[in-house]
This record gives sequence, C-alpha cells and structure tokens, in this order.
Amino acid sequence: MPGLLAFHAHPDDEVTSTGGALARYAAAGEQVVVVTATDGAEGEVHNYDDPDSIRPRLVELRVEEIAEALAVLGVPNHHFLGYRDSGMMGTEPNENPECFWQADFMEATARLVRLVRRYRPEVMTIYDPFGGYGHPDHIQVHRVGMAAYFGSDDLRRFPLEEGEEVWRVSKLYMTSWPRSRVEVMIRSRLAAGLMTEEEAEEASGWGTPDEEITALVDVIPWADHKVAALRAHRSQIPEDWFMLQAPEEDVPKVLGLEAFQRIYSRVDAPFREDDLFTGLR
Repeated sequence: MPGLLAFHAHPDDEVTSTGGALARYAAAGEQVVVVTATDGAEGEVHNYDDPDSIRPRLVELRVEEIAEALAVLGVPNHHFLGYRDSGMMGTEPNENPECFWQADFMEATARLVRLVRRYRPEVMTIYDPFGGYGHPDHIQVHRVGMAAYFGSDDLRRFPLEEGEEVWRVSKLYMTSWPRSRVEVMIRSRLAAGLMTEEEAEEASGWGTPDEEITALVDVIPWADHKVAALRAHRSQIPEDWFMLQAPEEDVPKVLGLEAFQRIYSRVDAPFREDDLFTGLR
C-alpha cells in the first residue's frame, strides 16, 4: 500500500517539521511510515529536576517517547535506522564510529533502500543539504535520503534481497521553514519577552524564502495532535519552547501549516501545491 515515508534524524524531529502532515495523511487512510536515523542519545534533557540521572537510560526514554508521539499522530509504522546520535560537529560523539555521521554511506543507504522497497511509498521527505541548521545527522539524512530515493530501483548498487521488488518513489520533498513563519515567531517571542532585540536581529532572515516553497500543507485540524506529540517528547522539548508558546492568533501560521520544497517528481504536478500527493490522487 503506497503512501508517505518521512525520514528524520532524531526522535522529536518527526513532530517539529512533519507532525501535522503525518497526522493528516494517517487520518486520511494513507500508509505513513517514519524512519529515524539515530537514537537521540546526545540530545539535551529537559523537564527533569536531575538530568544526569536520566542520561544512563536516555536512549530507552527516547524510544518510549517517540512511540507515544507517533501513537498521538496515528502513525503505526516506525523504524530506527540503527545509528548513534552524532552530536554536533567537532564534539567527541561526532567521532564515535557507531554514529550516523561516521556511517559507511552505502551501508546506510542500503538500510533505507530496504525500507523503501518494503513499504513502497509514493512520497518521501528529507531535509535540505544544510540539515536546516548544520547538524551532522540532519545533513546525513539529506545525503542518505537522496541516495535511497534513486537507489531503490538501482539493482547494480543494491541487488534485490529475498522478497524484495524494485520500487520507484514518485516524489521527493525537503522539509522547510518559510521565512514568513520565522518572522511571525520572532514577533510573538519578542512581544512575550521570550527573546531579546539582539536575538531577534540575529534570527532575522533565517528560513527558506517563501517564493521557494512549493507545498504548503494545511494541518490546522491536527494542530492539537502536533502539540500533544511535542509534549510526548518530554525529555527533549521544554515547556517554554517556541512552538508550545505561540499565541493563539499565531497558531495557524506556526503550527497549522507545514512547508516543503519539492526537489524531484516523476509525475506531473504544479509548482505550488497544497497536498504532497498532488498528481498521484
């Protein structure tokens, strides 16, 4: 049963950029699959009085949290790709041979190809080449995701395993944050005293220019699901996080729309879309 496969770096990433779309398409009866590249072992710990006491079981906790978050979104299909969180560039975790950043590229791609062939999605989502904010795991999601998009029907590089069939994903998108949304968040955080003028000036101009966004997906009916899924990632998402502090009037812009850039399509579709399945349904 074709549908959507969303490839993400860490537990909680699936909610921040695609949570509404995951809930929308799951509710519509599409097969929705989330693949998480890493275990989230290097993330910060929030909402616990003694974070150091949590760290020994942080990976286990992240597994529990993403299961709860995906249940809230109505997504039954989830897989970890099997790599350790890489941490930030230049840190010790980034040198760990088990981390995603240090993974053998073809091996990592093969793992994702296996899942693409298993679930046969029509649509895939990944990140932009910079990983949004330069995190190594996000950059690697772009690289490996791109390679798997083209590799799922490449029998020379990725021969079929028992029970597999060749599959070609129809559409590939990068998740995006429109510049207009960033401006709304800056304005609301300034007004609430959650950001200084200096921080606002530094954040100005961040995000994807709105004219480069190809798909804006309306997820307002699932905004509450998105908030509940964010809160399910208790150890990762602080209660004062900007997406949880959006004033009611800004919720449609901050939580009610999810943006994407279409980078490849094997079906005809207009430049501007309001549905990732445009041209397929």
